[in-house]
Amino acid sequence: MADVTDMPFRSVVALCGRPDVFYTEFVSAHGLASEGRQRLMLDVALADTDHPIVAQFFGTKPEHLYEAGKLARELGFDGIDINMGCPDRAIMKQGAGAATMKTPELAVDLIAALRESAVHLPISVKTRIGLSRTQEMDTWLAKLLSAQPDVLIVHGRTVKEMSKSPAHWDLIGRAAVMAHAAGVLCVGNGDVMSAPQGSALCEQWGTDGYMVGRGIFANPWLFSERAQDIHTPQERLNLLLVHIDAWMRQWDGVKSFDLMKKFYKVYVSGWPGAAHFRAHLMEQKSAEQVRSVIAEYSQDAIV
Repeated sequence: MADVTDMPFRSVVALCGRPDVFYTEFVSAHGLASEGRQRLMLDVALADTDHPIVAQFFGTKPEHLYEAGKLARELGFDGIDINMGCPDRAIMKQGAGAATMKTPELAVDLIAALRESAVHLPISVKTRIGLSRTQEMDTWLAKLLSAQPDVLIVHGRTVKEMSKSPAHWDLIGRAAVMAHAAGVLCVGNGDVMSAPQGSALCEQWGTDGYMVGRGIFANPWLFSERAQDIHTPQERLNLLLVHIDAWMRQWDGVKSFDLMKKFYKVYVSGWPGAAHFRAHLMEQKSAEQVRSVIAEYSQDAIV
């Protein structure tokens, strides 16, 4: 997820209880081949605690995916993913993300280019079940599977549905049957809010794994043995401070601190008055101000 699954947030999740595999935020393969490469190198930064980790790219030029795959191999990533499911309008306007469904032959070429440069690294493709109709799924997935990725990751919604309707796990199950027939692993994605739920969905629908997106926002301890524990306000605020420190080390002077605000609900929720305090945090303009407000709140309000 852009501006979410970066190295600072991954370090927080690893601290709470890491998943089996991390994915980076998606990065433009075109950008890595342009003058903006130096800035984007921060998006593919990785830490020792990240492994195993998959680098995720998007793009429309096979030559750019080739170079991105080569870079991922040189940087020490454990796998490479092509995002062919992002519904963001700006990404789709480029012909990338979910818009790749409109150019299936190009999708095959992109996978082939990545395969050539990735050498021994496994390749996954993340996609959706269609643009506007679920009936589009079989034809689209058959084309992807003809390119023999190692893993097919299926988000169980169309682009039109965005995240507004429940994920179609029955169709993810059908995708798994198609993938397995082609000798490809299949991972399901959509509405997974806990590890037990994810495991149950895998068993029910025959997938080889599940991917969590928004679920980690509801509970950063999702993959931990403490996932169902009650975490105190102070514990949550301390974790927010850890995240802020990591974010500042990575992004201070590069990105607007306002991007941290999307994470506040991860930590500031679940106790009386949390929403009010979170609104107060949203008004702060800098890391220093947030730290000061948290220190004052911790002293005065938390028992």
